[in-house]
Amino acid sequence: MFRFWAAMAVVGVLAGCGGGAPFGNPVDPVDPTDPTDPVDPLAVPEDIAKNLRSITYDPTGGGKLKVNLEGLTASAQTATFVRNTALDIEGYRAFTYQETGLQRTHLALVSDGLRGTVRTGAVADGGQFNQHYGGGTYSRIDMYRAPVVREGVESGQFSYAGTYAGVFLPGEATHPTLPPGLTPYKPYRVKGDTLINANFANDLVNGGVENRWLLDDSGARIDLNADGVVDDNDKLTAIVFRANAIDDNGMFLGDVEFLGAPDSAIGNYGGMFGGVGATDIGGAIVINPIPGNRGIWEYGVFNLPRCDLAGASPLCVPR
Repeated sequence: MFRFWAAMAVVGVLAGCGGGAPFGNPVDPVDPTDPTDPVDPLAVPEDIAKNLRSITYDPTGGGKLKVNLEGLTASAQTATFVRNTALDIEGYRAFTYQETGLQRTHLALVSDGLRGTVRTGAVADGGQFNQHYGGGTYSRIDMYRAPVVREGVESGQFSYAGTYAGVFLPGEATHPTLPPGLTPYKPYRVKGDTLINANFANDLVNGGVENRWLLDDSGARIDLNADGVVDDNDKLTAIVFRANAIDDNGMFLGDVEFLGAPDSAIGNYGGMFGGVGATDIGGAIVINPIPGNRGIWEYGVFNLPRCDLAGASPLCVPR
């Protein structure tokens, strides 16, 4: 824990830069005022993509990941990340990259979900020299069709639940022989429980994440308040996805808040529905996860099945 709090003091306000591109489908930036160059309606908004230009993911053989991240990542424009099963979170595959021990450590979490309808991902480095680079992304693997709204329970309004995974920074120093002001940091991971409700009669979605635990490399919960005991006081503050519109493409973008603190946005969530009848939901968030500290960041991801269908999370029972 000492190194965690020391990292926060040294790194200070970690700044991100804008930019981004759809997951696995990089495109050139477009000018929305130019009628000859229309905006891709399925593009990931800059509020979520941040520094992430593109990700190319092959799920076969345990998974292969290439990342184009605006920042100081690798010698080449696109870095080939290494599969790291030890850092997996239930339903999300982990990949890491660090070119040398003097440079930033990166963590990516990727998921194709239960039915392979939506692909989601989040990636960030742990920070160095008062800055970090990261972003979230999502794209469709399969077709999407909105539910046919009719009377009856779970005919036009549905719940989605399961595990949330996040990349949290700064984490721990990765080069103990360097002076604190020079060392790069690696991210921590966040694991939580997610519930999202969607109404297709009024085209609205909202939700949240609770039981948000910060995990070290071994998967152990971190003593966040450094009191020598790991208990509920060490959980990260629960967060809320404010109600926002679902567009004709089954996509959405809205504000994230701390539970119990309405109208005080700490970042954004965005995503899309997938499958015939919106059988799944996937998306990403970018937030400041510690109340009152804008120097700490979290890039999170969710990929959840519908609660009334096969494979639903235990969180859905009873409903």
